[in-house]
Amino acid sequence: MFKRLLMPALLAAIAGCAAQTAGQSGPLLNAKVILVIGDGMDDQQIAIARDYLVGMDGRLTLDRMPERISAQVRTVYEDDPGRPKYVGDSASGGTAMAAGVPVSVGRIGTTAGSDQDLPNILEMARAAGLKTAIVTTSRITDATPASFVAHINNRYCQVPEEMVKVDEDFPQDSTDCSADYKTNGGPGSIAEQIADSDIDLIFGGGSSDFDAFIDGVESQTVGQTALANGFEILRSPEELEDPPDDTKLIGLFASGHLPELLRGTDGARAEFVEHVDGKPVWPEAFGCEENPAHEGAPKLVDMTATALDVLGRRQGFMLVIESASIDKASHYWRPCGHIGELGQLDETVQLVLDYAARNPETLVLVTADHGSSAQLVPEKTDLSLQNAAPPGRFARILTPEGSVMGVSYATNDSPFWEDHSGVHVPLYLSGPRATELPQFVYQTDVFNIAATHLGLADSWPRQ
Repeated sequence: MFKRLLMPALLAAIAGCAAQTAGQSGPLLNAKVILVIGDGMDDQQIAIARDYLVGMDGRLTLDRMPERISAQVRTVYEDDPGRPKYVGDSASGGTAMAAGVPVSVGRIGTTAGSDQDLPNILEMARAAGLKTAIVTTSRITDATPASFVAHINNRYCQVPEEMVKVDEDFPQDSTDCSADYKTNGGPGSIAEQIADSDIDLIFGGGSSDFDAFIDGVESQTVGQTALANGFEILRSPEELEDPPDDTKLIGLFASGHLPELLRGTDGARAEFVEHVDGKPVWPEAFGCEENPAHEGAPKLVDMTATALDVLGRRQGFMLVIESASIDKASHYWRPCGHIGELGQLDETVQLVLDYAARNPETLVLVTADHGSSAQLVPEKTDLSLQNAAPPGRFARILTPEGSVMGVSYATNDSPFWEDHSGVHVPLYLSGPRATELPQFVYQTDVFNIAATHLGLADSWPRQ
């Protein structure tokens, strides 16, 4: 019960303070923060994408941002929240940025061990009278977007039928969110929480999640609940061109995640290096091509343009944008996939910076939730004379410059997916007071930076 009562009280206090601040000085309701998250976007991913997309002598939009510092990823153990865990996931990383508190892997907006709800930056912004929005290339119930709108103990409790699940093949994907069932007085699954929310706009994939039936009400779907709560649901990219005004919007532009923009030629991806007579046989190099599965899907920049158009008609706001499949492609050894998704992020950052140039009260932050598995390595190691080769899956990528790039994935020997890495991640900034930060911050300070700019906190991150 304490968990459910704590957050409304805090948000009421925030609303009161914000109203007082706005009444005294005025700028609060004009402040804007745009947080762009590249899921799994570490320096390796950026280097790989830069070399392919613009060449060794080229520069991404990210490279031209005025400030760049580093952020330490923050994660703790579930059974001992005082003990750091050095490699996190999208749930813990998303929650760290959304709520300013390190939590355990898999948690969405709740504390490790004690399972208390954590007020997040979007809820605080709404309580202060600002508008809020999320745009992602994943299903909108996925871990990163969920961290900014929901509160539940497991990222995989996305729809009612997945709230309690035993997975013998992948025990880490098993769930027990029974305490949060609506029939138990809880807020429900992530999809149900989104449908019940006051967020102004959330775009991405996951239409199948909104076809699920509400817990305890088999005659009503999650989508119908969202409609009853005042949302308009968009389902085709064409609807982005002229969205309804003065209504909350949910955009569901794919059944699951939006398809990646690029793929390897004929679907090629990284594979293990074979050895014949003890000598490595280097895989054939391949290029990247448009992914036919992406045809008909909106691009991240298109969804963001609509979000900015809708939000730009109003006062201040907090907008979270995620290029989600940088990480997903890296998990599954698809180098062209994560190159294309980082390209989508970079294109979107340019749009956001152009918007900020017209609206100088806008603070732009670009960062990642954690590091990924991909590494830029020699396309044929200098140790090949000693019959050495990368130990994990490996790809040789033909670049538009006419060269070959080596990309290695070697975090484990699983046939299923690669792990994340615990590397610190970049944090790019543009806008008011962006130059005042130290060169190294905690991931949780992303919350502090945004909250301070929006008038919801009184200081920049404390070191």
